Amino acid sequence: MGSAYQSGEAASVKPRPASRNGSAPALSQLRGLPAFAEMVPMRPKASRECKALRPTIRRGLAALGLALLAFTLIAGAARAQSEESLYTVAKLPVDVTSKNAVEAKSKALAEAQQRAFRTVLRRVAPFGASAQLEVGPQELEALIGGLSVRNEKYSTTRYIASLDISFNEQAVRELLSGRGIPINDRRAPSIAILPVSIEGEKVSGSGSRWYQAWMDLDLTHGLVSATIVQPREGFDARLVNAVLSGDTSAYEEIKGAYSGQPVVVAVGQPQGGAFTIRLAGEDGVGQLNFGQNLRLGGNEAAGARNAAAFALAVLENRWKAKEGEALGIAAPGPEGAEGGVSPLDPGGSQGEPERNVVALVEFSGLRQWQEMRSRLTYVPGLQGLEVNSLSARSASITFGYAGSLGHLQKVLAENGFSFENAEDNFIIRAR
Repeated sequence: MGSAYQSGEAASVKPRPASRNGSAPALSQLRGLPAFAEMVPMRPKASRECKALRPTIRRGLAALGLALLAFTLIAGAARAQSEESLYTVAKLPVDVTSKNAVEAKSKALAEAQQRAFRTVLRRVAPFGASAQLEVGPQELEALIGGLSVRNEKYSTTRYIASLDISFNEQAVRELLSGRGIPINDRRAPSIAILPVSIEGEKVSGSGSRWYQAWMDLDLTHGLVSATIVQPREGFDARLVNAVLSGDTSAYEEIKGAYSGQPVVVAVGQPQGGAFTIRLAGEDGVGQLNFGQNLRLGGNEAAGARNAAAFALAVLENRWKAKEGEALGIAAPGPEGAEGGVSPLDPGGSQGEPERNVVALVEFSGLRQWQEMRSRLTYVPGLQGLEVNSLSARSASITFGYAGSLGHLQKVLAENGFSFENAEDNFIIRAR
C-alpha cells in the first residue's frame, strides 16, 4: 500500500477469505486494520445521543463554512483594494552591498521600506511632508501591511531584488492626521501612454528598451493611473512628429485609435551620452507638450529606465500641483513641466512656495553615491529626497525646496555640491 500512495495511485483492499470456522472476516480485517482493532458495537443509548447531536453538528459546520466564506471574501476584497492602492509601492528596485549577503539583504529591506513610505507620502501628502514626519524603524514596521519579492539575486556580499511593499491605509491616515498633515489621495483620471522611439520614417514600440522601461515602472499604484499601449498599424514618424509639433488633428487621430481615451505620446531617443524625452498629448491636467535632454550614465537600458522614471515624475507632479492648487496648497510641479526647461533663477530668496525639483546626481560608483546621498539629506532646506531611479553612474532624484533655483545652487555649493543646468538638465555633482 505504501508504494501505491507514493506513486499517487489509489490503494485497493482485497476482501480476505472466510476464516476456518466459516465465519465472515472481522470488519477490521476487511478494512485493512490490524486484528486487535475490532469494531465495538455502539450501545442504543449512545446511538440516540449521537443522532440528537447531528443537527447541532450540521449547524456548526454551516457556521464554519460561512465564516470561511466571509474570510475568503474579505481577503479577496483586501487583495483587490491593494491592487490599485496608492498605499502600495510595486517594482521597487534595491541593490545593496555589505559585509555578507544576510546583512546586505537586511539593509536592502530596511532601505526599501523607507523609500516605499516616502513614495506613499509623496503621493498622498503635500510637498515637503517628509520634512515634518520622522518615523522610526519600529513605527514604520507597524505601518507595513505586506511585503513580497518579485525576483532577487545575491552573492556573498550583494543583494539585488525587486520588491512590492504595501502599507496599512488606515494606520497611515491616522499617523498623518495625528501630525496635522492633510491627505489628498484622489488619483488622476486614467490615461494611455504610448512609448515610442523614432527610427527614420518608422516608430518602434514593443520590444524596444524605451518601451520596456515604461513596463518596468509601477503604473498601477501611482497618482497617474496609466495603461501602456502599442502603436497601431499605420503610425509612423510623420504622425508622431506632427503630435509633437502641436498638430491637433494628428493627436485626435492617435486618440481615436485608443477608443477616445486621453493619450500621452512618450518619445525616447538615446543620443550619445544623453537621452531625449518628449511628452505630448493630454493627461489628467490637460494639454501637454514637454521636452528635456537628460544626461544619463550607464548603458542604454539604464538610461532608458531613468528617463522613463523622470517622465513619469513629470506627469505625477503635474497632477499633484493641480490638486494642491485646488486645495489652496502652493505646490508647483517640477521645473520645466510645461513644455520647456526653466533656466536657473539668479534671484529670489527663501519664503517662496516650495517647489518640487527633479535632478540627476552623477557619481563615480556605488560608494560615492551612498556618501553623496547621505550628505544631500543634511543640506538646509532640501526636503523629502526621493530616488526615482538608480544606475551605475547616476541617479534621478526628486526633492522639495522652498526658494529659488539660484538660492538652491548657492546652498548646495556651500555644502560641497555643484548644481547646474547642463544641456537642459539639472545636474548635481560632488565638488
